[in-house]
Amino acid sequence: MKGRKPFLSLVVGVLSCAIMAGCAGSIPKNGPSALNIAQFTINNGVIGISYKFLLVASGGVKPYTWTISDGTLPTGLTLTSDGVISGTPTQLGTFNFTAKVTDSQSPTQAYDTLKTSITINSVLSLTSSPLPTGLVGGSYSGTIQASNGLPPYTYTLADPNNQPLPPGLSITTTLDPNGGPAVGTISGSPTTAGVYTFPVQVTDADSEVATAQFSITIIGRLQGPYVLFFNGFDNGQPFYAVAQLVASNDVGGSGQIAGVLDQVGPGSNALSAEPVTGTYNVGQNSNFGTLTFTVTSTGVTMNFAMIVSSNGDTKVILNNTSNPTPAYGSGLLKKQTTTSLAGGLASYSFGSFGNDTSGNRYAGAGMFALGVSSNGAQPVTGGEQDINDNGTISPQVAINSGSLSTADFTTGRGTYSLTTSSATTNFTYYVVSQTELVAVETDSGGPMILVDLLQQQTVGASGQFSNASLKGQSVVELNGIATSIGPTTPSAAVGVVAFDGAGNIAGPLATDGTQLAGYYTDESDGGTLSTVQYPTGTYNVDATCGPINQPCGRVTVNLAGAPTQPVWYLSTTNQAFALDTNASVMAGTLQAQSVPQNQFVIGSILGSYLGVTLTPVTQDVVNELDVALTPSFTSPVWRQTFDASGPFGQTTQFPFNGSYTCGGTVPACSDYGSYYGRFTVTGPGTDTNQISILYVLGSASSGITGGKGGILGMNVGQQSDGTPDSNPRITQYTR
Repeated sequence: MKGRKPFLSLVVGVLSCAIMAGCAGSIPKNGPSALNIAQFTINNGVIGISYKFLLVASGGVKPYTWTISDGTLPTGLTLTSDGVISGTPTQLGTFNFTAKVTDSQSPTQAYDTLKTSITINSVLSLTSSPLPTGLVGGSYSGTIQASNGLPPYTYTLADPNNQPLPPGLSITTTLDPNGGPAVGTISGSPTTAGVYTFPVQVTDADSEVATAQFSITIIGRLQGPYVLFFNGFDNGQPFYAVAQLVASNDVGGSGQIAGVLDQVGPGSNALSAEPVTGTYNVGQNSNFGTLTFTVTSTGVTMNFAMIVSSNGDTKVILNNTSNPTPAYGSGLLKKQTTTSLAGGLASYSFGSFGNDTSGNRYAGAGMFALGVSSNGAQPVTGGEQDINDNGTISPQVAINSGSLSTADFTTGRGTYSLTTSSATTNFTYYVVSQTELVAVETDSGGPMILVDLLQQQTVGASGQFSNASLKGQSVVELNGIATSIGPTTPSAAVGVVAFDGAGNIAGPLATDGTQLAGYYTDESDGGTLSTVQYPTGTYNVDATCGPINQPCGRVTVNLAGAPTQPVWYLSTTNQAFALDTNASVMAGTLQAQSVPQNQFVIGSILGSYLGVTLTPVTQDVVNELDVALTPSFTSPVWRQTFDASGPFGQTTQFPFNGSYTCGGTVPACSDYGSYYGRFTVTGPGTDTNQISILYVLGSASSGITGGKGGILGMNVGQQSDGTPDSNPRITQYTR
């Protein structure tokens, strides 16, 4: 701590004497003038902190002599004859005393007295206290109160770059109109849902500083149209749904749902443009809420738990225990920003997954290009796709033609078809934004698949796809079936691929000069964890795709030593849909990873996250909603609350407190933690069992966590509550 500033105290005393009247001293008969002590208030002090204050008098004849004529100074302080009170207080309390000053007149000395007191306070303190919950778009106000020390106080954020307030809020120092100590006021209108932990520091008049951690939960709210992207299992049979859901009449986070739904499965069931109505409710003290809607024609009700996000997709899991049969699954509510497309030349990459007519795992990746809109539709001018049907690979299937109809202006719903040499496949799509669509296949007797489509980078704006389109690092996530164990055992993998921009896959050099694996993933096959490493490899962006006479983003991969090779379709730099050409039918994505200049550190994961299970591949996969928080640098705690559903039953807002590490001794990281952003979460207390493996998607230069895209994680053998779980799942976390 810092001691008092003696110069400041001396100046205060002198100025006070100059501007305040005081004429209570005695006047000897032969004296030239009265002797006066300035009537100022003596500064209070703080226990254990150096103190100094100068008493000032005027008039009479100098030099003056100061003494204590009654009472006592605080323990640890003394008064010198020239009027300086100094020392280090050792006892709390208020001490009353009378200071006497005597001048040098002769033969009779003049004197004056001042009855006053000094209060010795405890050291400045700031204690964490609950702050009100906020609602996105609402008015927020919360206060923080320091104590002890020497008022007035000033409040600021201790680490605004790495641990900021919720977006839309700010902190100010507010004076008490009644003369009490100032408070820190956090106010504004929050814009982004989440749980935010941040340190606040208070500084007092003596330049002492105290710091404490505070937390604010900002509740999201559903507003306007969303597009549902969902896959689940009803009585063990898979089904896939896309829809437009419009949230309205919001009152404090609750309101109505209306929309239109398309669904394939379970079995031969199908729904096309079916109206749905329902309600939603967002909790007032957490990010968890509920959403329920009923299909008008069938009367089937779907009950979802959800986490509303305003900085990413809202997450949902289904928990229908008996309506009419048990149904579970997970998905996303994507904010619909438009219901129409531009209609000009555009290309889309897509990734698809689902099951074939026999119920076996089916997945694909590809692209197609659109021509200019005419007569309510855009022609498909060409493309290509790779398909994996239960381990049977159909590579580079040329898409020769097709069309995409103009979307309905109100719902954003439309249709498209893709024609190959052997068949025409039909889809219903919903517009999410100018760059994203979601769709389901609608052919009776055909595969049941869910499709995500991303507009490819514009050639004129970003350049043509080339090997330079993969440079740096991408986080890869894959879901499939562990065929070595059984036809219904899920497999999952998450990791990092490193590219040099010139066709080579090779990891960076570690601190000891060794080269890290260029392709590194953690994989779980039915709960059996392994590390898959390919030290080097090559990749090449194909020159053409089907009838398209230019690179369309298809990437051929050759990992040295791999039994089978993946295929990727780029949408933009370092982002692609992925398909593995093996019997496990592993499919997923590559997402760009932004690596900090000085690599990842233990604080790179700092922040709050909203998570959901991503594309469960079997009915046995647990569907989970997570609100996760890593509150501080000094204590690497993974604090999580989650909902879960599945055949085992339902879990509601279960708390979990574990810890996380990046593989080294805190605060250091291992090589793969440092260069690839790999973290592990372990159980609470003395439990060292791993719960999940996480890969940080990125970190920008504005603070360790600025601009972070999120996290991709995989559970590794048990659930967050510690119970065994042999069915791996990928969890997508966003800020």
